[in-house]
Amino acid sequence: MIRVPKVVVVAFIIMMYFGLLLVIPAVLSPSGFGQGGPQSNSRQNPDAKPKAHSVELKWKASASIVVGYNVYRAGKSEGPYTKLNSSPVRETNYKDTTVQAGHTYFYRVTALDAKGRESGFTNQIKAVVPSP
Repeated sequence: MIRVPKVVVVAFIIMMYFGLLLVIPAVLSPSGFGQGGPQSNSRQNPDAKPKAHSVELKWKASASIVVGYNVYRAGKSEGPYTKLNSSPVRETNYKDTTVQAGHTYFYRVTALDAKGRESGFTNQIKAVVPSP
């Protein structure tokens, strides 16, 4: 039996609030977080393209001997889930660069052994990608 890897996504949101530094642990932090905030009055380049968003997943390695992992994504918590990688992910991280601004995604990971057997899904991770 293949042990399901624990998905541990470590991210921190750092904020200044009334002069106090707050460090808030977050389950998942899409890149570009907070970039959709209020615009300053300074000049902006009208030809500038918005920064592309991505979601970075990190997890602890399976306690079993595995050859890699599969990463799945869904647009709804109940699925259906679609595999994102075409071959096993050998590292314990994955960057999803196909996300769209303003959308919510749900992720799960499985482990693969040398015979191609796949573990069950990890717990679900939710990522909310900010609007541009």
